[in-house]
Amino acid sequence: MSGMIDTYRGYVSMQECDEMGHMNIQHYISKTSDASFNFRVAIGMGFSHQRESGLGYVALEHHIRFHRELRTSDLVLVKSGVIEIRDKTMRMYQEMREVLDDRLAATFIVDVGCLDLKTRRLVPWPEETRKNAEALVVAEPEYAQPRGLAREIMDRDVSAVRAHALDMFESNRSVVNTWECDTNGHMNARFFMARFSDAQGHMWAHAGLGRHQQTAAGLATATVEMRLIYFREMMAGETLCVKTGLVEAGEKTLRYRHWLFNAETGEPACAAEGLGLLFDKTTRKAVRIPDNIAARFARG
Repeated sequence: MSGMIDTYRGYVSMQECDEMGHMNIQHYISKTSDASFNFRVAIGMGFSHQRESGLGYVALEHHIRFHRELRTSDLVLVKSGVIEIRDKTMRMYQEMREVLDDRLAATFIVDVGCLDLKTRRLVPWPEETRKNAEALVVAEPEYAQPRGLAREIMDRDVSAVRAHALDMFESNRSVVNTWECDTNGHMNARFFMARFSDAQGHMWAHAGLGRHQQTAAGLATATVEMRLIYFREMMAGETLCVKTGLVEAGEKTLRYRHWLFNAETGEPACAAEGLGLLFDKTTRKAVRIPDNIAARFARG
């Protein structure tokens, strides 16, 4: 695709894969986060520029479609480009493929902002950055566009009070570790996704199909699409909790939401909605959602 540049080249290691036999969702963002830092170099906002200018950039929203599984020893390439440049933000496009067969694994549409690391506020892009980014403009491909999670579907009215009203339950309680923070001084996007990944097991158990039951039935779970909105930064030492809600069920997919809060202050930090499915671990094909599980999602 014209305008796209190589920004990450790597490998799926065994420790990046979970009990489902495929790379865990947090590592998709981990690899594209690495890609973002290489992309920053391409637009003139690399490490040296950050140190001199005090400017970084921050993810504001993610839309991710998971097209194919990645498994241990797969070789990974991420290409990046720009869909749209605005005054203080831009919309990036990232595409992840398996190198040997050029298989499309995932697509990412990411809204990012230029962050003043002193004031922690968004500021206009440097002129040279805008010029460099304009050379990387690409059209958003049809296969990256939302399939079941349009932008307007997201519930942005996020609060602890509403979580309670929606009968959302606690699915993660943890702390931001120093090693989870990047050069911007805040928790990297990968670790927001890590909390949501950890929450998934609790969600399935709450719906009536815990991991032990899945294993006994030869089933596993996968996420096929996800959307995240970041409201505030999370810093090392801050405690956090995730509230999870069941939204609705289709024949083969389930829609759910995770809201991540600062556990001490109650401030919302991130909201995510996802589409998940069950698949047969032998055939790797999606299976019909059992009626009792679908009914649990219908009750919310």
